Amino acid sequence: MTNKEIQQLIDKYLEGETTPVEEQQLARALQLCQELPADWQAVRLMLGELTLGEVAYDDIMAQRRHKPSALLIALRTVLSAAAIYLVGLFLWLQQDTAAPVHTVAQQQDIREAGSTRCSEGTPLEQYLCYMEYKKEQPNTFSKLRQQFYGNK
Repeated sequence: MTNKEIQQLIDKYLEGETTPVEEQQLARALQLCQELPADWQAVRLMLGELTLGEVAYDDIMAQRRHKPSALLIALRTVLSAAAIYLVGLFLWLQQDTAAPVHTVAQQQDIREAGSTRCSEGTPLEQYLCYMEYKKEQPNTFSKLRQQFYGNK
């Protein structure tokens, strides 16, 4: 700000025609000047510490209004993904696994019974046999449906 502009703001201030924004500009300009004439120092005193404090506060807040760094954004992203993963893992571990637990020998017997059971006949007969076998074996969806509608 030039001395002429500062003098115009001072004249306007002394006449009572300045806006708060113009007063802050004047206070900032007077604060930055190293050697002030006597009449400018009087105006600086008239502006008061409150206006000068507001200007200093506005300067500090303007410095704080910057975008977060890339490292901070990356850290937030990684932490969010980890939180989502942990919640999903927790919910997955809370599922009720009502399927019967079979030993390896039992599983092999079940496979053999299914494969020998439907190995004879035409392809259509084998398919129908396989579908009947699958109906006999409980699956997860039917168990969930039974649990949901059975509890009502």
